[in-house]
Amino acid sequence: MKARKSWFVIAYLAAMAVWLLGGVWSLAKGMYYENKGLRLHQTLSWQDLTTVSIKQLEREDSEIWYVSTDTDPQLHWTGNAYLEQVDLQVEHTTPGLSVVLYWREPGQADFSEKQSVYAVQMQNGSYRFDLGGRQVEEIRIDPDSVGGVITRFDGVQLNPQTPWYQAFVPTTAGVLLFFILPLVAVAVLQELTAVFNLIRKRG
Repeated sequence: MKARKSWFVIAYLAAMAVWLLGGVWSLAKGMYYENKGLRLHQTLSWQDLTTVSIKQLEREDSEIWYVSTDTDPQLHWTGNAYLEQVDLQVEHTTPGLSVVLYWREPGQADFSEKQSVYAVQMQNGSYRFDLGGRQVEEIRIDPDSVGGVITRFDGVQLNPQTPWYQAFVPTTAGVLLFFILPLVAVAVLQELTAVFNLIRKRG
């Protein structure tokens, strides 16, 4: 029992060390690309984007409104950049269901389902995509998946300013892994130890 407790302590200490190193690595990566001028901090306007299956609505004021003309509307931006997070600042007049961002890395011919992330809606109504820090050549945002959604467009923000300690704040999936993986590691280690002791006794 004492040995088992020690294993748990070691496993959770190792998980905490990996978590801290991951945060430090994320900060170091960001600083590296900042020095190279690739960690852009800017808000893209409507004119910066290329649209697919989207029709801009005519209005007398200066606000940008559009309607998606089918179930696969797209907003494209092309440029060499290192992206950690992207904010889509829009207001749907009706639910648009899933909001997804795809990215294409330098030298890559087309987008891939494996290189996509679903948005999390923030308190201010914007949609945030967490890319985890990647150098991209193009991003494609699918702002809705039902079509016929009238939307006000306020901008796309690349790498919104966040406090440095945000690098150490785990995602929901990260918290689950932090608690589950050490348990799994200890269970596997126990099984291997039991098998080793059995083999040694038979030998």
